[in-house]
Amino acid sequence: MDYEIFELGDVALQRGATLRGAKLAYKTYGTLNAQKSNAIVYPTWYSGQHYDNEWLIGPGMALDPAKYFIVVPNMLGNGLSSSPSNSPEPYNLARFRTSRSTTT
Repeated sequence: MDYEIFELGDVALQRGATLRGAKLAYKTYGTLNAQKSNAIVYPTWYSGQHYDNEWLIGPGMALDPAKYFIVVPNMLGNGLSSSPSNSPEPYNLARFRTSRSTTT
């Protein structure tokens, strides 16, 4: 596993449901400076994962880890962050988006 997991806990969604025990997968590149002013958040695209962005990260490139602290969060549903395929029952598979009610 070449990424970290941030435990989000229960996340209230805009439509009124709750994503229970949500997890956000992410990878970082470079070092955060003392002023914390060199961070760049570069999220994945729909169905993409952090390694799909790595061709843009490197020495002398726009996303240079020698200059910047780059955080690449994996979007929910992409298989690394909370997704239908890795969520525990009863919130997995087809129930991933339909059964997460704030009343249950």
